[in-house]
Amino acid sequence: MELYKKHRPKALRAMVGNEETVLTVQNLLSNNRLPHTLLLHGPSGCGKTTLARILRKELNCSEMDFKEINAADFRGIDMVRDINRAMHSAPLGGKSRIWLIDESHKLSSDAQNAFLKALEDTPSHVWFILCTTDPDKLLKTIRTRSCELSLQPLSQSEMSNLLTKVQKREKIELPEAVLDHIIDLSFGSPRQALVMMDKVIGLEEKDMKLAIENQARMENESIDLCRALIQKKSWKEIGSILLGLTEDPEKTRWAVLNYCWTILVKGEKNSAEAFLIIDAFQEPFYNSGKAGLASAAYEAKTSISS
Repeated sequence: MELYKKHRPKALRAMVGNEETVLTVQNLLSNNRLPHTLLLHGPSGCGKTTLARILRKELNCSEMDFKEINAADFRGIDMVRDINRAMHSAPLGGKSRIWLIDESHKLSSDAQNAFLKALEDTPSHVWFILCTTDPDKLLKTIRTRSCELSLQPLSQSEMSNLLTKVQKREKIELPEAVLDHIIDLSFGSPRQALVMMDKVIGLEEKDMKLAIENQARMENESIDLCRALIQKKSWKEIGSILLGLTEDPEKTRWAVLNYCWTILVKGEKNSAEAFLIIDAFQEPFYNSGKAGLASAAYEAKTSISS
């Protein structure tokens, strides 16, 4: 079994990072006050669906009553109508029914409006968990009816603690330089870090760095943008990279911030450039999207060149 699946947290106490959000959920559960609509938002790979699956167990929801839907594939009003019809049925196994809607910001406008009926008339045994990297694309009326919980990428120290624990459990020991490289290129995503670790187990040390970088490119298109900005490439080259990006702009922003943070705190030769890039990428792109990403990249490029 892949490491990221094998070591995925099964309980709230096992989650690494996002302590404030985890504590909020624990308090709501212990007081039987968990809202019936939860909106989990944050960059990809930071634990949104993991938290949702933990809540399935906490709410005594059977596998057959847990419906996971990717709104990128099923984004229309028919899907919401199916939910409206099914949610009034009693659970088949446990005590509750849960609909996890991943990438919920991709629901069509009609689907979001239809979904409001479900949120206003939710039976006591039903919970909706909306996961998204871009909450501002959801209707305000959906957001005001939801309990919003933010999940953020892991810090360097949190990632280091996670990888150390996994090494002990797997009875392996990777070189410190390799672990540092995994941490640097995973951009705070525990899933991505464990996928990289899987790729290097059994390799010669000289081949590990290349394997990590290849996997990072497959998982995160933003690396080329990070390097182009740091290396002061021309705006034409940077613009070409931006045109080719298909990732969510907010995920790209976090990747750039983490990449430059590493350079800055390690005092590497490009620390001054990293500082200026961090300054340009501070504001979220929830509202501005790709235009905001391009603007931040141009601001960073201009600041570095002046």
